[in-house]
Amino acid sequence: MTFMHHTALCFAMAALPLTAQAGPDHSPRAEKAGRAMNLSEAQKTSIKDIRDKHRPGLALRRDAAKQAQAALQAALQDPASSETHLRALHDKASAARFDLILAQRSLRQEVQAVLTPEQRAKAAEMHALARVKRQERMRHLRMAAGLPG
Repeated sequence: MTFMHHTALCFAMAALPLTAQAGPDHSPRAEKAGRAMNLSEAQKTSIKDIRDKHRPGLALRRDAAKQAQAALQAALQDPASSETHLRALHDKASAARFDLILAQRSLRQEVQAVLTPEQRAKAAEMHALARVKRQERMRHLRMAAGLPG
C-alpha cells in the first residue's frame, strides 16, 4: 500500500465520526451521517469544537508527513543516496506518519467520547460499510487498470 493510499485510508477511518457534523459546506454525506447517528444539537456543537481544535495540528502533521515522504521518494530515485541516508529519511517519514496517526486517534477518541454507546455502534457499522464499499471500488479500479483484483 503506498503512502498516499495509507494516508487516505487513515483519514477515512478517522473521519467517520467527524462526518456526523456537517462541515462548512454542509455536505449531504455529513448531514446524512449525522441524521443516521441521531446527534443532538449539543453533540453537533461539541464535535465541531473538537474538529476546530484539532484542525491546525492535523494540517501541520499532514504536511510534515507529505514532505518527509516526498524527501524519501526523491532520495530513493537518486543512485547517490546512501543506505544510511535512506534509512534516516525512512525513519523520519515513518515518525511523521505515526505522529499524524496519533493526532487523528486523539481527535477520534474525543469525538467518540461525545457519542452514546448506541451512536458509537452505529458509527462502527457505518465505518464497516464504508470500508467494504471502498474495497469494492478499489477492486473495480484495479480490474479496470488490468491489475489483479
